[in-house]
Amino acid sequence: MFKPLLLTVLLSLSACASVADVTVGEALLWRCDDGRSFRAHNTSGGNAKIVAGGRTYRLPGVVAASGARYFDGRVEYWEHHGEALLNGAAGGPYENCRN
Repeated sequence: MFKPLLLTVLLSLSACASVADVTVGEALLWRCDDGRSFRAHNTSGGNAKIVAGGRTYRLPGVVAASGARYFDGRVEYWEHHGEALLNGAAGGPYENCRN
């Protein structure tokens, strides 16, 4: 009785984990020179979850010459040496941002 129940629970949990990225660690609050701000979360799978202008964006990681870059074809988040920019998101562009 215990083994089938345990197996069912484990399969249910693994199915949930594969459906969506899971937020990893603390969110970074980026504050920009013009007073605007946004939050960035790293997620499992090498993606980023961005909250800006009252909207949430899930961006896949892409190759960058330096820093970390995430881009879905419309919204781009790029961080490098403690600075970030966010283009294409509501309320943007967010430029010259620091955490």
